[in-house]
Amino acid sequence: MKIIRICIFLCIWFFSIPLIWSQDCTTYHEVGDCIMDRDKAYKIYSQSRSAVISATDTIEFGIVFYGQKDYICSFCTHQKFYPVRFRLIDPDTREVLYDNKDDNYIESLGVGFDVTKTLIIQVSVLARKAKPEEIKEYLSCIGLLLQYKNYPDKKVNLQM
Repeated sequence: MKIIRICIFLCIWFFSIPLIWSQDCTTYHEVGDCIMDRDKAYKIYSQSRSAVISATDTIEFGIVFYGQKDYICSFCTHQKFYPVRFRLIDPDTREVLYDNKDDNYIESLGVGFDVTKTLIIQVSVLARKAKPEEIKEYLSCIGLLLQYKNYPDKKVNLQM
């Protein structure tokens, strides 16, 4: 009986260790550096995401951008994992529509869509401030804060 209790205790302990030491990144886009890009004129889009990432990972998010809206896409991570590289990709053709590498790895991008469009946002981190052993061993959170606002109503002046 004592051996069974010890086995049960060891099993519970063994399987709970990863949960204790794992990172919870589910709301990182709400509490990380992304929040500094918060614009009061915009609403937070429910498709904002966060994930765990290492310096060797590439993550893809499928996002639906609805028409007649302006969006701000902001990316954040731990300071040692900057800069963040992101690319907007057409899911049908896999054509890269935008790569922030061409703009010196800017962290936010404003885009607008006249019609609804699904895009893949491909994200990776370059970890330029991390030591080689940190790049191999550590994980960080990555946040994608999406904000939106409707296009302004167009007023038509009729003259007769």
